[in-house]
Order: sequence, then structure tokens, then C-alpha cells
Amino acid sequence: MKMRAHLVIAIVVLLLGCDSRAWGESVRAAYPSANVQFLPAFVALDKAIYKSEGLDVELVSVRSAPVAVQAILGGQIHFILTIGPQMPAIWEGMDIVLLAQQVGRPTFSLVVTPEIQKISDLKGKKIGVSFGGSTYSGIKALLELNRMNPDKDVEYINIPGSTPKVAAMKQGLIVAALLAPPSDYVAVKSGFKRLVNLAEVFKDTAFTGLAATGKTIRENPPLVKKMVRAIVRGVIHTREHPEDAIRVMIRHLRMEREAAVDAYEMIRSALNPLPTVQGVELMAQWQSVAMGVKPKRKATEYMDLRFVNEALSELGQK
Repeated sequence: MKMRAHLVIAIVVLLLGCDSRAWGESVRAAYPSANVQFLPAFVALDKAIYKSEGLDVELVSVRSAPVAVQAILGGQIHFILTIGPQMPAIWEGMDIVLLAQQVGRPTFSLVVTPEIQKISDLKGKKIGVSFGGSTYSGIKALLELNRMNPDKDVEYINIPGSTPKVAAMKQGLIVAALLAPPSDYVAVKSGFKRLVNLAEVFKDTAFTGLAATGKTIRENPPLVKKMVRAIVRGVIHTREHPEDAIRVMIRHLRMEREAAVDAYEMIRSALNPLPTVQGVELMAQWQSVAMGVKPKRKATEYMDLRFVNEALSELGQK
């Protein structure tokens, strides 16, 4: 009995002393909010794709881009799931590199009050935006595309968050706003209408993805390869298995089924793990407008697509 007890204790001690990588290498990846922009990352979690790549991944909500940048540079997190928000820091020389893409088009819809029939009807009207964010730069890009002066023809009201924008429309404070799912669906159900789906207008915009520091890439390429491969698989699974994706939206993103189906139909064609230089440069333009700063680096200077191309090749994807 004593020998058996000693054997059990020895096994427990041995297991406790094992490298954590035996259970999956611990990884922390940051995102700003749980929405469809990051659906492939949540699908990879739900379908145990990270675990199958030997990773124990924690998806961490970090509200502020500057906080996420400081966290990744300080080593508190390993990856960022955004593309645009860290660009101003990259332009100032911060060592952050884009590795892959999740969604390659903006997920916003321009939702308006019933009397607005076309983009030009917005002239002289108030539009809800989040200053410094993608809704601000996105609406400006949309207005420019429709031959309006985005700085003179409309008035912007700073309203952070999608739910407050919908409330402001109900109160008559604004007549339009760019809304992300499921808020756009909720607004439509409340009597407003979706005038434009930005995903149909800006068809190559690197919206969300995967980024790490150059230091991590140099010092731990096996980890980077596993994470990139997991994200690639997450994107592919999301695109090829709609019902799984919808269930993940219901379970992890707290969306009702009708809203989840609506959101999935909007983003399915944008699910592409391989960003293009053109798409990254367009997102850089959006950030430049939102932040009021000019890009100081070319997109190719902070893109490293070796891992994503390797993963696509291994997975038999073109």
C-alpha cells in the first residue's frame, strides 16, 4: 500500500512539474468587443481548433486600442485581433506586425430614419459617430464616394457605442448612424432602415485579423505559426459551416437567432484569412481620417504573410 501511495504521489508531482505545453501553450489574444468582426476567433475557441493546434487560448476583451498596444508591447498579451486601431502606434515605430485577416470588409450598415431615401438626403443632417473610431472614418469614406463633402455637408454627433446611437435616433437627435450587428438588426426591427451595407461598398478592407510583435515572431515562430494556422482554420470553418457560426454567435456573442442569421449573411463573403496590401492600405486611410494623422509607413512594412500562406498551403487552400 505504501509503495502504491508513493507511486501515486510521484505521478502527481511529475504531472504538476510538467511543462504547461503538455496541456497546451498558454496564449492571450485581445479584442475590443465581442461581435461578428471577431467571429472566426470565437469559432476557433468553440470548435477546439486552438487546442488541436496545441494552444490554450484566452480571448481577452480590451476596450481601448492604446491599452491593447501597451499590453502587447509589455508582454501581457501575445496577439491583437484588430488591424486598424493599432496602426497609429505602428506609424510611430511600435513593433507590431499584421499576420492574418479574419474579416476583409467592414461589418457596418448605414441605418437611417424613414424619411432618408438616399445618401444625398443626409445633407445638412446630424449623423451619430464615435470620434476617432471606424464609424467616423467609415461614414466619411461613404460620403466622399457619393460625391458629398464629408467635412461640410453633414454634422457629426459624438455618440460612442451602437446602442446609444440607436437610442439617439429614437429621440430624433440624429437621422443616421453606422451600426454593427446586432444593433443594425435591432434598429431595423424598431422601424429604421438599412440604407447601405458597407461590406457591399468597400469589398477589400482589412477589418479584423491577427497581429503580434516582431519580437514574438522572431523569438517564438512555432507559437506564431500555430496561432496563425488556428485563425486560418477558424475563418475557413466559419465560412464553410454556417450553422456552427450561427450557434457561436448565439452562445458567445449573445445574439438572438434571427439577428445572428442576418449578421452571418452580411459577412460570409468577407471571411478571408489572407489580407491584401490594398485592403490594409484602405484601412490605413480610414484610421488616418479617424485620428487626423497621416500614415508614416507603407502597409508592406508591417505585414508578414509567411505564416498565413504556409497555413493555407498546408490546408490545401488556394
